Amino acid sequence: MTLDPRLLEAFRTVVEAGSVTGAARLLGVTQPAVSAQIARLETHAGFELFERSGGRLAITFRGRRFYEEIRTALGALERLEQAARDIRSGETETLVVAGHPSASISLLPEVVAQLRARRPDARIVMLNRTSEEVAAAFEAGAVDIAVAEWPIHVQGVEIRRHAADCVAIVPAGHPLAGAKALGPADLAGHPLVGMSERRLIGHRVRELFVECGLDYAPAIESEFFAAICGLVAAGAGVGVVDAWSARTFASLGLVARPFRPALRYEIGVFRRASTSPTPLAEELMALIERRLTGEAPAPEDIPEDIPDPETPA
Repeated sequence: MTLDPRLLEAFRTVVEAGSVTGAARLLGVTQPAVSAQIARLETHAGFELFERSGGRLAITFRGRRFYEEIRTALGALERLEQAARDIRSGETETLVVAGHPSASISLLPEVVAQLRARRPDARIVMLNRTSEEVAAAFEAGAVDIAVAEWPIHVQGVEIRRHAADCVAIVPAGHPLAGAKALGPADLAGHPLVGMSERRLIGHRVRELFVECGLDYAPAIESEFFAAICGLVAAGAGVGVVDAWSARTFASLGLVARPFRPALRYEIGVFRRASTSPTPLAEELMALIERRLTGEAPAPEDIPEDIPDPETPA
């Protein structure tokens, strides 16, 4: 079975637009045309992509799984199309970099900006995905360099493993802001903005609370450090995040203190081991290494009492 990429694009657009009407507007075609494309794709796939109720569409479980695969596949096709355009026009190399949310916010913007300052003609495509989606996009060949949360299960790659100490964060002016260090017992008496236990780091934070004889019961739960930082800065509670995120969001009004007992947040930076890296990829990898090992200077507006991220021996 060969699937028409136009049908796949129509399906992706309906999912992301939230309706057939919205997809038709984005694709520049009529609503019946989009409905017909979805019907044809369902026939080819052999299962329903949407449930239809009261004139509205709801994606099915099978449809959701299919959508995740389609997004990766179309991303690879779009990259091939861009590569062909670049080769035809003689443009410089295009580099595709994928990062999980923490890396996409607290790591990659700085290093990509540095790379562009050195290589103003370079074209960089940044993808922001969950760690699992980063790995899937990489395996599909849609990504040159990737950053994801440890552990990483991808075959045939060169992985450089890094870690940062976790820190406790509280709003500026909070009663705990004057402490030298904070632990589970200190945070337990305050509303906790916690990492979801679906993430390894959230599970490890919970384990530390349990080891101290405390319940781990976040008042608010999130899967993203950025959201935790924003919520804490807004006064919603206290939290535990990686030092990279704490540095990035310090200007919002966060106070960070060492978290005790010590807890490390680990990520991996990876690229294919079987191919010769391009100069642009080599340069970006070097910039990422410098940033993660602390060789690059930290921004001057970051409070000095936030521990520096370190690379484990």
